[in-house]
This record gives sequence, C-alpha cells and structure tokens, in this order.
Amino acid sequence: MKIGCLIGILPLLSGLLPGQTAPQRGLALAQDNLPFLSPLSGRMRWTGNRLAGCDYCEGNHPIVWAVDRQGNREAVALDIPDAGYLGVRDVASGPDGSLTTVGLAISGDSRMGTFIAWISPDSARQAVTRVWPYDPEVVTVASDGTIWTVGAMSNDNHVVVYPNVLRHYTPSGQLLASTLITGVRKNSGGLYNVSNTSTLMASNDRIGWLTMTCQYIEFSFDAVQLGSSYTCPNGYKRILDVGGVALSSANELLVGGKWPASTPPLELDRDTGTWKPVPVSKDPGNTRRLLGFDGLTLVTLATSALPNGPGPTWMRRYTWSDGPSGSQ
Repeated sequence: MKIGCLIGILPLLSGLLPGQTAPQRGLALAQDNLPFLSPLSGRMRWTGNRLAGCDYCEGNHPIVWAVDRQGNREAVALDIPDAGYLGVRDVASGPDGSLTTVGLAISGDSRMGTFIAWISPDSARQAVTRVWPYDPEVVTVASDGTIWTVGAMSNDNHVVVYPNVLRHYTPSGQLLASTLITGVRKNSGGLYNVSNTSTLMASNDRIGWLTMTCQYIEFSFDAVQLGSSYTCPNGYKRILDVGGVALSSANELLVGGKWPASTPPLELDRDTGTWKPVPVSKDPGNTRRLLGFDGLTLVTLATSALPNGPGPTWMRRYTWSDGPSGSQ
C-alpha cells in the first residue's frame, strides 16, 4: 500500500499530472542588436567570454581582435620579429581576457616556422612559442587558461608523419601533453590532416573537436580521447555545410542550419548519437550562424538581407528555457 501511494505521488512531485509529458526545453532570445564590425578577412567565433577573430589574417602584421558582451572591440597587431609573412589560422579568447593564436611565419630569407602566440589581457605583452615541426591549425583556451591545439606533426623534410595531434600548452608555451588522435575520417581529397576549417572548443570538463568532415570527437582534460566519435546530421557532410557549432560549459553541443535556410539548431544526444531540433522562441529571424556559447548562453550572428547580398551584421544572445517553443 505504501509503495502504491509513493508511485501515485511521483508525477505530482515532478510537476506533471498523469498522462502529461515534460515540456520541451528550448532557447529564447535574451538580447538582440549588439552591433560590431564583422571581420575583413578570416573567421570569428565566441570562445571564453568574448568573440575573437582576425583581420588581414595573412601578411606582415595581422590584426587580432576581440569583442566583449557589450559589443566593444579591442584589436592588436601580431608582431613576430624578423617575420616577413605571418598567417594567422585561428584565434581564441581566454577567461582572463588574453588572446591566443596559432599560425605560420616565414622570415625574410624564406625560413619557415609555426607558432603559438599568447597576447596578455592588456595587449602589452606577446609571448610567441615556436612549435615546428608541430603545425597547429586550430586552438581553444580552457577555463584554467591553458591552451589546446590540434595540428599535424611533420619531419624535417616537411612531410606529415602524424596528421592529427592534440597538444596541451601553458600560456608561456610549455608543452603539458600530446596525443595522437585516432579514427579521423578522410576529407574529400583523401587526406586525414586537420584543417583550420575545423573547430576546437572547450567546456568545463572536456575538449571538443568538429573536424572538416563534420565528425565530432571529444577529449578529457588529461588529453585522453573519449569513447566513440559522432557524425553530423544527415545532409551535413562537411563542416562548411553547418551554420556554426557551439559547445556550452555544460557540454551541450549545437550545430546550426546552413544559411539562409531558416532551420532551428540541432543538439547532439550522446546516448543515441542522434541530433534533435532545438525550439527557438522570440526569434525574429535573420540568424546566419552560431558563434559559440558564453557559458550557457548561445551567441549567434544575425545578418539583414539586402538586394545585392548580406547587409549589416550584429550579435544575438539566447538562454535556455523550459516549455513549448514560440515562433521559429
């Protein structure tokens, strides 16, 4: 009898009446019309607590920049002595306001090297670490301020020996861990190598990597590859097919629909390996791509349409909410 009473009470404790199901969780627009200057070249994404990217990413003095939650922009020229050419491949913001970038440098006498550059929060100091024959393509910064990269390892003849290597560094450039990534799918050219079109992300307890072939792989903070990898939803064969990717501090992984299609973002269900649409309420449309998570808040890029192409751009922020979705 006591057991029967407890079973009858459980639906009430959950806030549901018998026969009712839990409302579907979704995203709701929390802040709109945060303007910023979109990059002149290169790419941008939200990492840590800021949007980070570069202008003139290839040349003598690439501009590395960040935009905060209020839309304020700070920029600094990357400077590596004796480098006649610099190619910035990826930029990430740290929790303390520092910036980290990875790329390629060529001297005036044609000597080539690869680097990780850390820029202090006040932009007054730049610590550049030469990492060749490691060739980092993508970078992210964990909540403890340490740096994670994925790249290829080559020999002295510039021949790739290990195509996909995860590495963990301190801001000063000290190597903490190195792991060979296994099971990476080939790209359309038949190569396994990491590409800077892939995306490296950090949550509170793991590193996530979405490869160029839209394969998602996770790693622990001990640089151990975790379990099975996941493939993107049907119809998304390359990372360029998705409208951005975002990993929250609580490990919610979202991919966006390819712009200009007005489809809701999809969330990975790790238990089943499937992707489920996320309802979005109070959304006025024009969302172009996902930029990343600011903790648990999703940040997106919105673009107004003009007759001859995309118009002005701005940022939007969405928070999680419980309940039925509103307009899509």
